[in-house]
Amino acid sequence: MPLPPLPIYSRYVLATLALVCLALLVVKLAPVLLLVFAGAVLATVIRAASRPLSRVSGISDGIAVSIVAVAFAALVLGGLWLFGRQVIVQTDELWTAIQTALAKVQERVSGSALATYVMDNAQAAAGSDAMNKVAKGTFSVFGGLGDLILVAFLAVYLAADPATYRSGLLALIPGNTRERVGDALDKAGWSLRKWLVGQMGAMLFVGIVTAVGLWTMGVPLAIPLGILSGLLDFVPVVGPFLAAIPGVVIAFAQGPDVALKAIAVYVAVQFIEGHLVIPLAQKWAVAMPPALALSAIVAAGVVFGLAGVLFALPLTVVATVLVRELYVERIK
Repeated sequence: MPLPPLPIYSRYVLATLALVCLALLVVKLAPVLLLVFAGAVLATVIRAASRPLSRVSGISDGIAVSIVAVAFAALVLGGLWLFGRQVIVQTDELWTAIQTALAKVQERVSGSALATYVMDNAQAAAGSDAMNKVAKGTFSVFGGLGDLILVAFLAVYLAADPATYRSGLLALIPGNTRERVGDALDKAGWSLRKWLVGQMGAMLFVGIVTAVGLWTMGVPLAIPLGILSGLLDFVPVVGPFLAAIPGVVIAFAQGPDVALKAIAVYVAVQFIEGHLVIPLAQKWAVAMPPALALSAIVAAGVVFGLAGVLFALPLTVVATVLVRELYVERIK
């Protein structure tokens, strides 16, 4: 097979090198790109809250975004000031209860070699060194506080004037495909907004029902365990399982019968969420098959670490819409 002319061959080589360099740059800047995406997710939340305010009051979008951002910051800071001490105390009690329960469970199953091996590994995972490694792996750009501040500022800037950043991104796209890419970005943003609203509703449901269920069954620290379940529900498939472990361990320390009741609560909550809450949310928002969700969580965890696990589903929502609009619909 004859080789193409030298000028064409040179363009092929340069294009290949450019793609390789771009891939290496993306890998190198992966933590920064994830922070930018986290800012975009938070900006979507702020924008979703500010648009009704802007429509009802007639104020500009920028002022509405500022009001929502200030209100959100005041809510967080006020909550920390009012309930920060209680949260810290509850967290310490929960952590102490988990470690104490692990020791009691280990005593109960000391006759089983397999159970002893599992409990030893569980205690090692619950150690302070392991938690420090996880925390450091979550924030790897400027440190935890620096990353949070950066995400907050990015969210405010993106929410206040999304059209500027959208136009800047589209300016990099060839003119003949610019309109199509712009429509795909708009649909991806709308789908992300709907998914976030549905997911927040599911998290609120899981947190409240889990806390009430565990309290009814006599499990200690039901409220912090419910809060933990609601927060971890942001990561479907993996999150509910991780949230159930401390609750079951604490319940088992009270007795096997209490542990069975706790397991029943977690299973019932997930059954109701999976068969009622999530289908209703996905009917309004974006359907996410469990296999795709699990694969996305694993892939994002490998590429971005623990922070990637947290944002795997929002990334997948955006990627799914973009692939559908820019590729699948085009080849039909």
